[in-house]
Amino acid sequence: MTWAMGSKGRLAIDFETVYGTTPGSPAGKTMPIHKSSISGKQNLVSSATIIGRRDPVQPSLGNIDVSGNVVAPLTVRDTGTWLKAAFGAPVTSGSGPYVHTYKIGNTQPSMVLEQGFTDVGQYFLYNGCKVSKMSFSFGGDGELTVSIDVMGAKETLATTSFDATMDTVVYAPFGNFQAAITEGGSAIAICTEVTIDIDFGLDGATYCIGGAGTRSALAEGNVTVTGKVKAMFQDAVLLAKAIAGTESALKITLTNGAHILEITVPELMYGRQAPAIDGPKGVYVDLPFTGYYQNDAINSAIQIKLTNDVVSYA
Repeated sequence: MTWAMGSKGRLAIDFETVYGTTPGSPAGKTMPIHKSSISGKQNLVSSATIIGRRDPVQPSLGNIDVSGNVVAPLTVRDTGTWLKAAFGAPVTSGSGPYVHTYKIGNTQPSMVLEQGFTDVGQYFLYNGCKVSKMSFSFGGDGELTVSIDVMGAKETLATTSFDATMDTVVYAPFGNFQAAITEGGSAIAICTEVTIDIDFGLDGATYCIGGAGTRSALAEGNVTVTGKVKAMFQDAVLLAKAIAGTESALKITLTNGAHILEITVPELMYGRQAPAIDGPKGVYVDLPFTGYYQNDAINSAIQIKLTNDVVSYA
């Protein structure tokens, strides 16, 4: 008997035109991943019914929670698909290379995600999926990844894929050594770690009567942009901004030849947190930050630009 192996696993993505419904003419794409833990979970609801004896009575089925996390490499092409899932289709300019600009919008598209265990012929299809959170982490010499939390509506198990002719994209990653940071409009080289976390504020409590225990919709709420900067403590410049509540900005740029990923938080404030003496080695300052929109010309609390050879993500 064949045992399912993670190395043979596959995560595929497509976008829905109707929430919760697989497209009639699917255009699935296989995505490179480090892991995918999307699943449909349904609790058993214990009963408090008394029947004249101490034995428990039969439980009932609760609501279905489709959710999970995907960790994917930051690549020059596939990352654009995840960004579309999070922000919607970008504004694209240029004639090659193409510049795809993503900003916070009023809505998010819904997706079909499929976890395929190809060696045992089992495929878990998830409809009505949206990105609930997205997290980036830069620094060190490890592989650059993006963490994507997903909420969805329903799970269907099948023995064949929803799309028999999946597209694949040539794999080409970004690396930590390709990164540069601009803080407050000036390049700096004292940061050792930067994290950026985006919460899209999805309402996952949308279980309606007659909906068979599935989410009938996933409404978007306010987006929050937070993160942390860890820097060598060489002076009090960054800490002074935190103490004074001075507005600043961050821009992280990854450059792989003609391919560029640029993440900008144009308006932010640092939380006050003085450095500690943790031992005899170098001292670092850890500053949490919160991004927002007030009046910056970018007109979004976060903007992500991806420059590559993909004509469109529409």
